Amino acid sequence: MRRGRGFTLVEVMIALVVFSMIMVATISALRAFGNTRLTVERLTGRVDEIRLLSGFLRQTMGAALPVARYGRAVGSGDAGAGSGVYFSGRPDEMVWVAPIAAGAGFGGVYILRLSLDQGQLVLRWHPYDPDASAVDWGAVERRVLLENVEDLQFGYRASRASSLDGTLWQDAWASTLGNPAVVRLSLKAEGRYWPELVVRLDAGELNVR
Repeated sequence: MRRGRGFTLVEVMIALVVFSMIMVATISALRAFGNTRLTVERLTGRVDEIRLLSGFLRQTMGAALPVARYGRAVGSGDAGAGSGVYFSGRPDEMVWVAPIAAGAGFGGVYILRLSLDQGQLVLRWHPYDPDASAVDWGAVERRVLLENVEDLQFGYRASRASSLDGTLWQDAWASTLGNPAVVRLSLKAEGRYWPELVVRLDAGELNVR
């Protein structure tokens, strides 16, 4: 009776090498799948963040009212006194008045200020008061809308008329007699530019000179 032949050492080594290669390929595939899933989740989260924030800004900026103010200028870097509409448009900051309805206990007409503050997109708000001297931006409520912001640029237009000429955009809004008709917001965060946000102000062409 013949004894069964076992595996030689060479055959065992070859089998171990093949098995190791299969395990390495399987682990690499699982790691790649995990990285892909995390990437998709990050991209999905970014898209949701862009959609929600853009929708909020479009709604609140588009509802800007050309209401009166007096006492002093309204922007953080503006100087001088006088009267005019409660709107200040600078390259990196915008101040406007708009109605806000956000549930019980919070609603009405507010003065809003959107600006870049130490790498954060910050929204500040204060109940509307025609006396601009009553507003202390350093003491009002604030909320961080977006972290890791590298650049924020506003643009303003006096007319809604469409044109291929980009010179109609202004870096700052100098008129005290009315709001701009269109506002453009360019934002760069975490090394990437967001889709440019162009908002038509509902009452933007009232009293503009």
